[in-house]
Amino acid sequence: MPNFWSKAGQFISEKISGSRTKDEDIVKVCEKMKNTEKGLSSLKLVLQNFLSYFDHFSKYFTDINSAMKLIYQDSPFYNFTEEIICKHQRIQLELGEMQKKMNTLLSKTSEWSIIFNSAKEQIKIREEKRKVYDHYESKLSKINKNNNSQKKDLKYIERNEGKFSKAASEYVEISELAFNTINNSLKLAWELTNQIIDGILTNEKVFFEEISKSLSWFKNSKERFLEMKNNIDNPNINKNTLYDPMKYMGEKSLMLKISMNRRNKSPCLSPKKIKIYRIMEEEGDSTRRKSNNLVLHKNFKKGEKKNQNVFENYSNIYIKSRITKSFGILNEDKLNEFYKIVDDFS
Repeated sequence: MPNFWSKAGQFISEKISGSRTKDEDIVKVCEKMKNTEKGLSSLKLVLQNFLSYFDHFSKYFTDINSAMKLIYQDSPFYNFTEEIICKHQRIQLELGEMQKKMNTLLSKTSEWSIIFNSAKEQIKIREEKRKVYDHYESKLSKINKNNNSQKKDLKYIERNEGKFSKAASEYVEISELAFNTINNSLKLAWELTNQIIDGILTNEKVFFEEISKSLSWFKNSKERFLEMKNNIDNPNINKNTLYDPMKYMGEKSLMLKISMNRRNKSPCLSPKKIKIYRIMEEEGDSTRRKSNNLVLHKNFKKGEKKNQNVFENYSNIYIKSRITKSFGILNEDKLNEFYKIVDDFS
């Protein structure tokens, strides 16, 4: 074995110019082992972090479902959008199933970290043997180049040649062992990985097939939305109650009273109402006679053209007034009761 100073000198020399013996095949197979081990660690990490990869995907369905619920609540589109939400939730359930399957595959990678342990140990031993071999190879090379080598002790030369032969034999032996161990470890890594990749592909296939089934349900969504829109616009199908802004207004009785005291040529006035006005005029109801409606009516009957425009204006105002059923449907007795109410606005 070389002494301490020879080792130190060899260490410095190798740091500067590299090792004396360069085995390209070992270098290549060691690089392949290094990359494969790195890939195994990355694949294992992918399985561990599977949920994080699909977390945003799942959140997308949650958020879009929440938005649709707010938009279409109590709308003609509600039932259809509820079906969409159900399909989205089904996809999220498939994500959960996918996660369980990935966890099962992850459990099969627990021993991956020891695949290359033996090869690494042998590479370490080989490196020590290489250094010993390089030391004696370099030493003998210098002896043989020295012109005074014949004058040296033959036993010294034979002793170093013996050490060199032993170092060379051990270096070759460990190199072959390390090379074969690395290749066998690579084969094992590929075999184990093949099973995992096959499981991942199978899970992906099932997952996306289920998603495809859910999404295929939406292939005619445009037509369905259009059909519902047409139903909304069709008065024969959609008979919603018209909006009545007077429905929640106060003083309905006062408004009804004003409405019932209006007289004009509008077809909304019943013959009964006109008859009652005439009877009231003949009886000489002084209070009713003072009402604007009666004055307008009498003047119009007498042919007073100067009031004709006023009457027509009043008639237009009445016709343009909104007629609603906010006060309910009145029977004949109720109408008569309102016709007899004295106008407080004369």
